[in-house]
Formats: sequence, C-alpha cells, structure tokens
Amino acid sequence: MASLVDTSVKHFLYSMYGAPVQNGLAGSKIAVLDACLVTGFGLRAATRITVAAGVATVEFSVGASQPPTPDSVLLIAGAAQTLLNGEQRVTESSSGVFKFRTAAPDSVDNGTGITFKFAALGWAKPFSGTNQAVYRSTDPQSYGMFLYVDDRTTIAVSMRGYESMSAIDTGTGPFPSAAQRADGAWWSKSNSANASPTRWTIVGDSRIFFDNSAPASPMSATNTAGGTRVFGDLLALRKAGDAYACLLCGGVSLSNVVNTPNNGAIDSASGGWYFLPRAITGLGGSVAPDIRCFVSTAAAGSGSDSALGNFPSDVDGELKLAQLYLSNSPVSTNTPRAVVPGYRYVPQSQVAQHFERDSTLIEAVSGRRLLALPHSSSASSPVGFGFIDITGPWR
Repeated sequence: MASLVDTSVKHFLYSMYGAPVQNGLAGSKIAVLDACLVTGFGLRAATRITVAAGVATVEFSVGASQPPTPDSVLLIAGAAQTLLNGEQRVTESSSGVFKFRTAAPDSVDNGTGITFKFAALGWAKPFSGTNQAVYRSTDPQSYGMFLYVDDRTTIAVSMRGYESMSAIDTGTGPFPSAAQRADGAWWSKSNSANASPTRWTIVGDSRIFFDNSAPASPMSATNTAGGTRVFGDLLALRKAGDAYACLLCGGVSLSNVVNTPNNGAIDSASGGWYFLPRAITGLGGSVAPDIRCFVSTAAAGSGSDSALGNFPSDVDGELKLAQLYLSNSPVSTNTPRAVVPGYRYVPQSQVAQHFERDSTLIEAVSGRRLLALPHSSSASSPVGFGFIDITGPWR
C-alpha cells in the first residue's frame, strides 16, 4: 500500500476542492486545522483507475474542473489492487484526471466504491472545547509538544505551545510564557469580522506545519499578502539531540497580525516573535531566540532583501535560496541552534513583481517543487516572497 515516492510533506490551499472556509468568524481556523492536520478533506469518487507501465491514471467526474494539483498527496481507498490504495503523490493532472506512480501491474479497475481525498498530516487532536483545540504530532520521533489554539475571537486566533497538557485549559511548560506574551502568539484569519472567505495555505509534515493566511477581506486579485507562521519540530543541529527544538511563532497582538500580515512571521528573519520551550541546556522555561538566514541582511524580508542583489541575478539570472535558523538564545544571538525545515528564504530584492500567491517553481539543485508564500507589512500586495518545498522529504 506504500507509495513509490515519499508522501510525508503535504500542502493544502483554500482553493482546493472541498477545502474548509476561513473567515472572520470564531472557529474558522480550527476548521482549517482539523481538515489539514487530522481528517483530510475533499472526498470524491473515482470512476476508473487504469495502470500502464508504472503509471496509474485516475478518472473522476465530481469536481472535474478542480483536479488535485501536482505534488498533492491523496488518500485512495476501495481500489481492487491494494498497491493503489493509501497515500499517493500526484505527478500530473487535468480536468477530471490525475496520475501517480505505482508498482501495481497493468490493469483497469471500473469498480464502484473507489474514493480519494486530500490526505491529512496525521496529527492528533487530544483535547477540544467550544472554538478551542489542542493538536500534537503523532510521529514517534516528535519532541511531543502540544499546540493550544484559542479560536474564540473573530479575526485572529491565539496560540500557545505546552510541554504537556492534561485538559483543554490545563498545561505545563508554556511557550511563550505568560510573562512573554499574556495573550499568546497570534495568527491572522481576516481583517473583517464576517463570513467572507479569505486565502490560506498550510504546508507540513508529521512534525511541523506552516500557515500563510492573507487577511484581506473581501479577497481581490491583488490583496494576497500574508505572513508565514509555524508550529513544530525544527532540525536540531546538536549531535547529541535537542528535545526542546520546537518552534511556535506569532504576532504580538490581534490587531498587529491583521493590519501587518507578516508580524510574527518567519519571512522577516527578525527577533522577538519566536519561542522555544527551553534553552538548549534543557533548563528553565520558554526562550525567545532570533530567527536568521544563513545569507541575509538583518531584519530584512525574504524577496525584499538586497544581500545578494536583485532578482533575477544580473550574473546568472538565478533566484537565490537559503535556509533559516533559530539562534542559541540566551547563550548566543548568532550561533545556529536549529534549522527551519522546508522553507527557503530569498536574499534578493524585487522578487514580488515576478511571482504570484500559490505559484510554483522547480528548484534547480534538488528538482523539488517550491510553493510561493507572499508576505507584506500591509494587507495588500506582497512586498516579497518566501518559498516552501512541497515535494519533500524534509528530514
């Protein structure tokens, strides 16, 4: 039942078939997180699966104009050949058709009961309340931190990580601590408290996920800017391990993340917005390291950073990409402690005029598909873009 290719990294867009609506009402962010992290969404029936020369072609009629895009990960069930069931990564698609690689022998399956949907990241939701939720990775290698989500407000949602939790409102080892952020770390939903839908993107694996939401409401062709915020396990650099390398970032207030979409985001490579449960020593409580790029101008934004000149490069025409890291605070503000998986920072300026939200490109070195994540300090047109690997794996 295993796919021929890795399916650990999955991406989800507001525009996908059956995607939940995010808006300026209480509970809408939890609906998105439930669908992407826990349940999956967009269940449809397939009418035929044809296998030829290692490629499975799936035909469907419901939502034919919204086929799953390349590198989407689907959960298929009900096929006669078990090798066709389970998670599969889409290689190409068109109206009413998508394809994926398979080890199944050549065949045609016209049977009834074949279904597919967008596969979830596989996280758990151990606790819930009215417009409140707690999420946790189920990966055996996870650091095991909990994410508490308070979605009782309308236009933004408050987050806080915990080392352990025993109920929806009971936990120990908070990050950020109450002293660091009385109301937690904020993520945006909408700049209007109404039911008008807003744009969102979630990308993740079994241990970390990224959210880029554009709060502009109503949606328009130009007001697509958001900010990329994160919860989950980083790539620890300490060879002996780092059990507290779990990141939660977010804006300083409800109004800030709505009016300044990249407030508290990783796109700006800044400080004061990022929290880990403990220092690398394992002692004490929540620490607030800086996030930096291995190649960047301090406090600049991805795609609006002139460290390596303009895009396209006037030497080779390339888009330059680099990794982000969290510093070893409070010991050092410069020494890297852990790397942010999947995300690509652009240490070049003038990037915004060349890309659009949800556009993709193929990374030259790795051959992986990268998804464009726009950001801005205002709920309007992007001033820059970061990119995230939607092919994987990240670890």
